[in-house]
Amino acid sequence: MDADSAALFDLRDSIESIRHREKELRLLNVDPTDGIHEELEAFFETQNVRITVDRTVSSETEEVAVLSNATEVLAVVDVSTLRGLLEDVSTGTGDLGIADREYESVLRHLKETTFTSSDTEQLLYASREIEDRARRVGRGSIHSGFQQCSLMAEQGSVYADLTRRGVSVHAYGIPDVTPPDLGSGQVHPVSTDEIEETWFVVFDGGGNNTQKSALLARERDENAFYGVLTYDPGFVDHVLRYLHRTYGPSSDDATPVV
Repeated sequence: MDADSAALFDLRDSIESIRHREKELRLLNVDPTDGIHEELEAFFETQNVRITVDRTVSSETEEVAVLSNATEVLAVVDVSTLRGLLEDVSTGTGDLGIADREYESVLRHLKETTFTSSDTEQLLYASREIEDRARRVGRGSIHSGFQQCSLMAEQGSVYADLTRRGVSVHAYGIPDVTPPDLGSGQVHPVSTDEIEETWFVVFDGGGNNTQKSALLARERDENAFYGVLTYDPGFVDHVLRYLHRTYGPSSDDATPVV
């Protein structure tokens, strides 16, 4: 994403923009009873790719897989290649990080830095990974939206520790309780629908693009979320720019906690 030229999406629209990047992997001339469809769905569960089964209109019977996005065909491979990939994964020799050139023609388009999920436990794990990343780097800034200040308080010790390690902390939430003490961190008690509905953790990488990461999730029902995890530096920069312009240090809502 070109953060300088793109429209400045809010948090909810940013989640939707990722959702609309969905790819399609069409399995052509595969027997509908073949279980490879379900196996590939499981394999690419978080990759924002839809698996479909179809037949060519000609008499051609060769099993072929076509990967495409909304505008172009990205790869065409034999289905047998995908079967080999699944067998390698099942024996523990590979995953989406697999570097085997045999699968690179399709995997290079799916080794995306952006993943989607509706699994709350998986999203929670992702948020912890970003916090741990900031802790290891020990510099830069982390922006975390907890929906409510009462939920922020539950993680107060984690974020106070980040400030002690040299990370600049910004925490956002509806002021349903007195904001917690986050050491030198800055609390943004914000009464907006966006903050109430979204859960986010965004780390600017501490000067290193490879460390930039962001989790954005929107509550659909009570304690049920749909979210994205991204390591795309441009997308992370876009979200940070939005947070700064909307809720940044110059905002009247920004409340330092010392």
